Amino acid sequence: MYSEKDMDRVTFTIPKDFLAELEKYCKEKGTKRSEVVRDALREYLMKEAAGRPDTFEDGFLIIAFNHHQKGLLDDLTEIEHNAGIHIYSTMHVHVSEENCSEVIALRGDVKSISYFVEQVKAIKGILFCKLVPLYTFPHGDGGHTHDRDHPHEHGPR
Repeated sequence: MYSEKDMDRVTFTIPKDFLAELEKYCKEKGTKRSEVVRDALREYLMKEAAGRPDTFEDGFLIIAFNHHQKGLLDDLTEIEHNAGIHIYSTMHVHVSEENCSEVIALRGDVKSISYFVEQVKAIKGILFCKLVPLYTFPHGDGGHTHDRDHPHEHGPR
């Protein structure tokens, strides 16, 4: 998301108790204050950006389902093909004799991804459906060098 070479040093003021908690956390985790602050700021900015429909999101949709549910895979495939988002890859996992899971790598505007997730959740037989956002970017930005304007083919099911 951000290049390690493109960093600025900044100073900010926080309450002493807050700093003590930060120092304690860093010591327990074996990390540096800058790393913790960057991680927290990244999480905060992603959360804030996710509420704006003009932002783009990269992430993974994790679903679980009973594979005996008639028509579920057909419904899922139909929704994926008409989602209006980029689906880069799907990974299908056989969890048990009855249940399967899929991880869907995706990218799109926040509004379209939210709609896609709701459609998937509504499929009869879906047992679990959770979006795990990786990055959220302002519209037209993202810092990626890969070709995000052309969706890749769906992998075989």
